[in-house]
Amino acid sequence: MTKKNLKSFRDKIDKIDQEILALIQKRAFHAVAIGKIKSKTDPKQSFYKPGRETKILRNIIKSNKKGLLPDSKIRAIYKELISGCLSLEEILKVAYLGPEGTHSEAAVHNQFGSQAIRIPTNTIDDVFYQVINNEVNIGVVPVENSSEGVINTTLNCLADSEDIKIIGEIYLDIDHQLASGNKFDLNQAFAIASHPQALGQCSKWIERNIGSIKRLEMPSSAAAAKYAKENKNILCIVNSLAVENYKLRLVKKNIQDYSENSTRFLVIGKTQVEKTGKDKSSFLIQTPNKPGSLMSVLKPFDEKKINLSKIETRPSRGNINSHDFFVDCEGHIKDQKLRLAIKEVIDTGAIVRNFGSYPEYV
Repeated sequence: MTKKNLKSFRDKIDKIDQEILALIQKRAFHAVAIGKIKSKTDPKQSFYKPGRETKILRNIIKSNKKGLLPDSKIRAIYKELISGCLSLEEILKVAYLGPEGTHSEAAVHNQFGSQAIRIPTNTIDDVFYQVINNEVNIGVVPVENSSEGVINTTLNCLADSEDIKIIGEIYLDIDHQLASGNKFDLNQAFAIASHPQALGQCSKWIERNIGSIKRLEMPSSAAAAKYAKENKNILCIVNSLAVENYKLRLVKKNIQDYSENSTRFLVIGKTQVEKTGKDKSSFLIQTPNKPGSLMSVLKPFDEKKINLSKIETRPSRGNINSHDFFVDCEGHIKDQKLRLAIKEVIDTGAIVRNFGSYPEYV
């Protein structure tokens, strides 16, 4: 390729960039105009509308059929664009399970872009507390991991927090990066630090590539990042966000033993979410502790061909004579067949609480 050809392509890119910029600013203008209308009709409502955002993303991804950029890259670009436009109307404050640099913070960035204010908390209970007391707009909490199972604390907090609604979900691939605070050869490493789950999920790689190195269990991968930064010849297992935040040296990417490891997070708030056409609903169903209780819960869903994506069973904390079923299913609570199924469950004598209906993750 000659210098003349190179300049020609660069000139074309420069022209396209100017066109993109003009369209971005035009989009921002319309977003602000919509915000002004919203503020007049319902001044107390948040400008963040997860249903509307989901529809935008689905339409864009559906149109992305012949481009070079895959759906995941297009999604990331549009998440930032939406985040930037929303920030002209409202700066979202999002609480998450901290500290900074954890997978929970990565999930917040994945869903809300860089313009949201990310507020780390010490516990999952603290996330719920901040949302309940209007200290933040939204909370993000882990609910299940594909290799470790359900997060019981999150289910307990949902059961105890009647004012809280699930307004969204996030699936985050858990990729573990090997990093250090200073440069040295692997055979000079003194120890490897991380959260016990991360150490366990990378144990085969560690044994195969490093051997019987001392393993330091930390309260979080972010704590491990800080420890490696402050101590020489210490390796740590962290996510990409922690590598960036703590300015670590990346030693090896993606050292997890299994590539299909992901965590599901719930987005919690106080608002109802509109139907999007592809939704989920979550319920707490409490039944008498007697034979056949589970079947009485499942039968109405089965008869109406409503898919259950998750069901967790446990004795009720509030009533020793009852069982609690935490259920996720396809559909929105405003769908007629789901409403009929829930009515039939209630008719069996069960107590049903709707945690919320929300868009399936895009």
